[in-house]
Amino acid sequence: MKNNIKKILLFVVAVSLLYGVGRLIDITYGSYVFVDRQPYMVMQTKNSMTIKWQTPEEEIGKVAYGRSKENLNNVLMEPAFVDKHSITIPKLQECTKYFYSVSSNSLEISNTNRTFTTLCSNASAQRLWVIGDSGKKGKKQQEVYKSMQDYIANNLDSLNMWVLLGDNAYTSGTQNQYNEAMFKPYKEMIKKFAPWAVIGNHDARRWAFYDIFDFPINAESGGVPSGSESFYSIDNANLHLVMLDSETVDRASDAEMAQWLEKDLQANTKPWVIVAFHTPPYTDGGHHSDSDYDSRGRMKDMRENFVPLFDKYSVDLVLGGHSHDYERSRLIAGHTGKSDTFDKQKHIVQDSDNSYTKPLNAVQNSGTIYQVCGSSSKLDKAELNHPALPFSLQVMGSLIIDITPKTLSSKFLTIDGKIADEFIITKTGDIK
Repeated sequence: MKNNIKKILLFVVAVSLLYGVGRLIDITYGSYVFVDRQPYMVMQTKNSMTIKWQTPEEEIGKVAYGRSKENLNNVLMEPAFVDKHSITIPKLQECTKYFYSVSSNSLEISNTNRTFTTLCSNASAQRLWVIGDSGKKGKKQQEVYKSMQDYIANNLDSLNMWVLLGDNAYTSGTQNQYNEAMFKPYKEMIKKFAPWAVIGNHDARRWAFYDIFDFPINAESGGVPSGSESFYSIDNANLHLVMLDSETVDRASDAEMAQWLEKDLQANTKPWVIVAFHTPPYTDGGHHSDSDYDSRGRMKDMRENFVPLFDKYSVDLVLGGHSHDYERSRLIAGHTGKSDTFDKQKHIVQDSDNSYTKPLNAVQNSGTIYQVCGSSSKLDKAELNHPALPFSLQVMGSLIIDITPKTLSSKFLTIDGKIADEFIITKTGDIK
């Protein structure tokens, strides 16, 4: 009997070890397998842009660029034969549009409509397109994309930034899945914009996310140096955009990310602050922020440890995904508990449905709006009963955010091209 038990235990251990080794091989393969990839942009700054691409054969990479498509008279070439290419274009003019092309002998590259614009110090207006949980390739994904194109009359040049709220490539964020779910479906966006993306829980199943993207760790794009690609910020015109990793780093209030965030928000001089991360502090959709166990407590962590910083430094808008639906709050402050502790009298700063005011000079507890936009390619059945999120819809769509020096408006654009929810914040007074 004892021998049989021993044999069974040894068999279980052997199977577990084999599964573990196989799992590690699968994760490593999906994370780092080489795939061909069309040119895309990272590390957008006021005076530089980095172009990356991957070719089936090793070759000398070449990028040509200029101020018009007829005169791409500046050429940069790599010093060695490689198949993973990266060329940084330096010494560019701030807030300036450039045309560029990428040459390859082994990869067929479409150079039609390839442009980019460097970051700006000031602008009279700017527009962001925001998608969340967009990584399920297919008809619905493309319909959400088309609704945005129709809204802007197919003029991608009317956009200034592209923000992705995580789960950018289902189901596990592998190199191949990123090609199929992001680089191919959004190929025209890829030609024109550096994707500012946060990591989602599905992306975090593999290690491809931080292999594909390069993010500014030394404040190259603005803000305070973070020393980490997991959290950083971008200054563009009137916007200070903060990108956080709610999935893979320590979310404690005294950990590195929270400490950096406080320094960054304290140093900000831009009139508008948006913070983006995947796992929202409030939701009653496909996920439930009241649960201490849903998403392994990440929603609870972000609510308890980061909402106080958003309140302290008057963050204007917090964007999240994760739940495959749409949810929005009014202008609220001070709520770090579960939904049954939400007190309208205590936590709602302004009770309007869609029009709010805040002082131009940041004032503690002047209120933040929370938006969940996780339905850009998937939709969940949901209760949508969180008292802090009265504007909630079980509809697929994306966000159009328009910013001027004194106004920020956000529109939820549905899959069928309707504006199903919108709000505007107006800043009053003068900057001291």
